[in-house]
Amino acid sequence: MKKYPGFFWTGWIIPAALLAAIIPSAYAGDTAGPAASEPFDYAKPALFTGTVYEAGSQEKKVLFTFERTATRSNSTVRVERQFVRPDGLVAATEDIVYESGRLVSLQMKEFQAKVSGAIQISPDPEDPAGQKIYISYGHGLEPARGESRELLPDTEVDDTIYPFMLAHWEELMGGKPVKFHFVSLEWKTVFGFRLVRTGESVLNGRTVEQIKMEPTSRLIAKLVDPLCFTIEKDTPHRVIQYAGRTTPRIKKGKSWKYLDADTVFDWK
Repeated sequence: MKKYPGFFWTGWIIPAALLAAIIPSAYAGDTAGPAASEPFDYAKPALFTGTVYEAGSQEKKVLFTFERTATRSNSTVRVERQFVRPDGLVAATEDIVYESGRLVSLQMKEFQAKVSGAIQISPDPEDPAGQKIYISYGHGLEPARGESRELLPDTEVDDTIYPFMLAHWEELMGGKPVKFHFVSLEWKTVFGFRLVRTGESVLNGRTVEQIKMEPTSRLIAKLVDPLCFTIEKDTPHRVIQYAGRTTPRIKKGKSWKYLDADTVFDWK
């Protein structure tokens, strides 16, 4: 399959990370994904694929293939993301629900490591104008009851990072770091992150931008390396490749370890 720059749709783990040939019109900071004058259409593309390679293998050792499918029913969009091993077995899935362009829920299952997590966003019972985020994670494929957290502004998950990046494209190109909150399933909380433009280069005859996603906390920065995105400079700013922590885990010895890999995206 020929590789084309495309929509960024991989998972990312502390655990959990990350999305369009369609450019959102105008975003402003809000909660649970980018806000816009018109909601971002998470139903497009209906199908998106990629390949996860062992880091440093020059795209020679395939670890997983990635597939994201999206379906719409009125104002509800359901997204399924799958990571499939070369032998055809599904290693991990993420099922995500959006309502009117807003994240409602996410459920992640890693079948190999036998762990799962979930996110649910609901009205705050003590503040009708506010919202709460409930985060759960644990061993087994049915997450335990979620722990309640305040839904902070610009709270992002795997599937909303790329639209958020596009919403702040001009700021990033101007050299301004863009801060946001990212959900960690395993820690059942959110952490501060920022996006930073780190340079420009040419890849396969195309001018591309390098954007780094890194923790704002020095402590968290010691636990996870930055994620690096390669994105075409010209509209529609499609993600060509991604390097860093991704779903699912990989077995080393008797333990399931977090995976840092190189992901290349296909565009149909």
